[in-house]
Amino acid sequence: MNTMLNNESEETSQIIQELKSLKTQNDQLSRAGFDLISEQTKLHSLLHNASDGIISFEPDGTVNTFNLAAQQIFGYSEGEIVKRKIPDLIPCPDWVEDNVGAYIKYFISSRASEEIPLLGKHRMGFDILLHISTGQASEEETILFDNTDEIDPFAEDIEEDNIVKEEIENEVIVCFFRDITLDKKLEKELEDHKLALDSSASIIMRDKDFRVIEVNDKFCQLLGRNRNAFLGQSDIHTKFSAPPNNELQLKQRREFLAQGIPWIGETSFLNIQNETVWFSENTTPFLDEDKVPYQYLSILFDITDRKNFEVQLQQNQNNLQELVDEQTSDIKYAKEMAEQANNSKSEFLANMSHELRTPMHGIISFTSLCLKQFKGSSLDEKKTVKLQKFLTNIETSSQRLLSLLNDLLDLSKLEAGKEDFNYEENDLTLLAQQIHNECSASIKEKGIDFIVNQPIDPVFIVCDKNKILQVLSNLITNAIKFSIQNKIIEIKIEKTSIILGKRSSDTKKTQGALVSISDQGLGIPSNELSTIFDKFIQSSKTKNGSGGTGLGLSICQEIVSAHGGKIWAEHNPEGGALFKLFLPSSEEKTY
Repeated sequence: MNTMLNNESEETSQIIQELKSLKTQNDQLSRAGFDLISEQTKLHSLLHNASDGIISFEPDGTVNTFNLAAQQIFGYSEGEIVKRKIPDLIPCPDWVEDNVGAYIKYFISSRASEEIPLLGKHRMGFDILLHISTGQASEEETILFDNTDEIDPFAEDIEEDNIVKEEIENEVIVCFFRDITLDKKLEKELEDHKLALDSSASIIMRDKDFRVIEVNDKFCQLLGRNRNAFLGQSDIHTKFSAPPNNELQLKQRREFLAQGIPWIGETSFLNIQNETVWFSENTTPFLDEDKVPYQYLSILFDITDRKNFEVQLQQNQNNLQELVDEQTSDIKYAKEMAEQANNSKSEFLANMSHELRTPMHGIISFTSLCLKQFKGSSLDEKKTVKLQKFLTNIETSSQRLLSLLNDLLDLSKLEAGKEDFNYEENDLTLLAQQIHNECSASIKEKGIDFIVNQPIDPVFIVCDKNKILQVLSNLITNAIKFSIQNKIIEIKIEKTSIILGKRSSDTKKTQGALVSISDQGLGIPSNELSTIFDKFIQSSKTKNGSGGTGLGLSICQEIVSAHGGKIWAEHNPEGGALFKLFLPSSEEKTY
């Protein structure tokens, strides 16, 4: 009996001991469960208030959870979106059907970069650019007490594939979203600004040791050099620069920048053609946490045109007084020329009055005498001779008057550009000989030795034959008229080239024929060589009555100018005058 009681007592103690142990385990499990619930609550609160949008949904796209950040991104409240399909938030292709999870996984795995955004749709209808990543959450519940029978791991009727398949189908997809619409917009604006800056400004990026680590296309284009010519160089201001970028200035600039202070100024480089290209340069140091420069950004704008203008302006300012003096001199000269022209015109009119009156008086006087002879007795031989003399004088005066009028008409037509020219090829030597033959009587009368130096080869020139004959006739008759008895007149014809331009900077030579006519007559004063061809002007040595009206040489100059040539006068070294006539060859003519 006692043994029985002892056994029962031991069993009771053992049961009590096991119950205490169970109670301890239960308390521990309860505390663990409460801790787990607390942690789950904290985790849920953390996820719900996370900065990234977090959405969990079934594989078919049905939304389970929708945190605050997601609500801000998409514009829906949690109550409005839970149990709705996620394609309302993320438009999916038609082939997706109910497998939204597969589409999101496909997008993430197939994108070339994590920077590529997924397109979302805001509640208001506008597009959102989203950065997306995924996770998976199991549908399994936390089990504190498992009352189910233990599964025999060696049981033959367990289908492993079905279990795995069921687990996959029950996977809850968790997506983490971040709205990068503003970031992408800012990136686009930054890229646009960079492109705009690249198109308008040159950019040089240097490291802390002033070695070039990048230059843009604009800088390379302006200098006509390849980018590789600059990369890695620490002395491009010396290697590719024009003065005044000397070593001392560059050293001072680098010391200035090394202190973290931006530098603004002007600099210059030599392009591939060795021409100076000027820039305004703004260099900004990039500072690290210790305020020490680790990179330098230089932005340069082309100011070459402005610098060239400034140089020109400075030159003009330096030469301003010279320009004023020159203009004053030009005005004074123009005034003197105007006064001289006015005086010449007055002299011409006085001379013309005399020239016109003289033949007219002769015509009137001799005509009156002729009439008296006819009114008297019949003409005898003596009166006939006298009458013939009168008529001869009338003819001479009429011819002189006609010549004067012809000169006036010729000059007026040439000045008005209404004279017709008939250009054809002519041998200048033959033209000169023709005038020589016409003037042979005058030449013989004065005993003049007339020499025509004929070139070995004929000198042909395209010209108006009659007009050039008129010029040669005027020059040769003047030479005969003003020559002294038994002197020499020489004509020389040659092919040559001269500078036709009137400016000192003109250097181009023109091919053509040069006719030189020299005499040993009265000559021309040095101060009249440049004005002898002006209208109404006569040499002071011919105003004693031996000269003409002052129109002959003016007519010559107009004819020669119409041929694109040049005529001028010089002193004959052997005494007298030397006239030169240059006519350009046909391929050189500019008329």
